[in-house]
Amino acid sequence: MSLQRRTRRGPTPRAVGRVVGRVRVSRVVGRVRPNEHAPTDVVRLDELPTPVFADDSRVRRRRLRRLSYGIVFLLLLALLAFWLSQISGGAPR
Repeated sequence: MSLQRRTRRGPTPRAVGRVVGRVRVSRVVGRVRPNEHAPTDVVRLDELPTPVFADDSRVRRRRLRRLSYGIVFLLLLALLAFWLSQISGGAPR
């Protein structure tokens, strides 16, 4: 906005309380470089890299499956105990 345009409209009203929708613009501090000057690039691999961890014997998979089955069994047992306590009328007095 130019100064002349503002003076034609009259004095700027002073805002009291919270002002919504106004932004204070200040000097630009930094600039972002364009993408074509970025320091990184897409990595192109001719061959697949060797795996970091390979479980050929599948021992880890079996252990995780057994552990998850145990956790699910315990959760179902807790749910069954809660359900039975609700049916029987709660804790005895």
